[in-house]
Amino acid sequence: MTTPHTSHRDAGPPSTPPGRRPDESMTLLISMMERPLDPGYAAAAAEREAAGLPPSTGTRTVTVAVAAVVAGLLLTLGALALRTPSTSAIRAKANLVSQIESRRAAVDRQEAQLRAVQAEVDRLQAQALGQDETSLQTRLAALTLASGAEKVSGPGITVVLDNAPGSDGTSADGNPRTDADKDEGKVFSKDLQVVVNGLWEAGAEAIAVNGQRLTSRSAIRFAGEAILVNYRPLARPYRISVIGDPEDLQVEFAANDGGAYARALQDNYGIRVSIDAAKSLSLPAATSLTVREAMVPKPKTSAPATTGTTTPSTTPSTTSSTSESSP
Repeated sequence: MTTPHTSHRDAGPPSTPPGRRPDESMTLLISMMERPLDPGYAAAAAEREAAGLPPSTGTRTVTVAVAAVVAGLLLTLGALALRTPSTSAIRAKANLVSQIESRRAAVDRQEAQLRAVQAEVDRLQAQALGQDETSLQTRLAALTLASGAEKVSGPGITVVLDNAPGSDGTSADGNPRTDADKDEGKVFSKDLQVVVNGLWEAGAEAIAVNGQRLTSRSAIRFAGEAILVNYRPLARPYRISVIGDPEDLQVEFAANDGGAYARALQDNYGIRVSIDAAKSLSLPAATSLTVREAMVPKPKTSAPATTGTTTPSTTPSTTSSTSESSP
C-alpha cells in the first residue's frame, strides 16, 4: 500500500508548538520594552529603598530646573550687559556735549560783545577825525565797507545748498567727487568755495554764509564732518546771502562757472540748490579783522597826506579755496 506523497506547496502552514510564542525571535526588543531598567540597577535601587535612602543618586528634577533657570538668567544678564553702553561712557559723552555747548555759547556772547565794542570804536574814530576831515572819513568809510568791518544791508539774492534727500556723508573734504567711498549727495567745502567764488565774479558786493561775513581773508575749510567758515562750524542747509542787484546777480551767476557748477550738483548728484531774489538783506560785520599796518598823518600845516588804516584787501573778489583742515 502506497502512502500518497504530499508536497510542501500543498501543505498548510506549520503548526506552532503548544506553549511557544510566535514572536520569540524578538526577545531583545520585548525585554527592553517590558523591563527598561537593567536588573542590576533595579536591585541597587531596591537596596537603597530598603536602607531608607532615595532610589536614585542622580540630581533631582527640581534641582535641574532651578539650575537651568539660573543659567538662563546669567546668560540673559550677560547679553544685556554687552549691548548696553557703559555708564561711564555715557557720562563722558554727556560731559563733552555739555562742554561744547557751553563754550559755543561763550563764543557767541564774546562775538556779540566784540561787535558792540567795534561799534563804539567806530564812533570814537569818527569823532576823532572831526568834521573838517571829510576826505579821510570818506576814504575810511569806503575801506571799512570793502573790508567787511561794517554791517551792510540792501537788496540781493540768497543761494541755499543742502544735501540730497537721504544723503548721509562721512566727510567734507575738498575733493569728494573722485572718491567712490564718499557720499556724492552731500555738500562739501569745495562746493561752497566754487559757488561763492562764482557769486563774487557775478558782482556781489558782500557775502555771508550762515551769518558768517566773508572777507578777502576768509576761508571755507573742512574739519572732519564739519564745514568751517571763519573757523566756525556751519550746520546745513548752507544759506549764502549776497548783497547786490538781484537781477544782475542771477544773470551773471547763471552764466559763469559757479552757476554751471551749482546746476551740475543739482542735476548729477541730487543736491538741493535754490536761488531767490530778496528785497532786503542784512549782513553782519566780520569779527576776525585785525589792523596790520597804520600811518600817522602829517600835521595840517604841511601838504595833505593820505592816512591809511590798512585792513585786509579792499576787493574781496575771491574766497580762499584752501581745503586745509587747520589754519
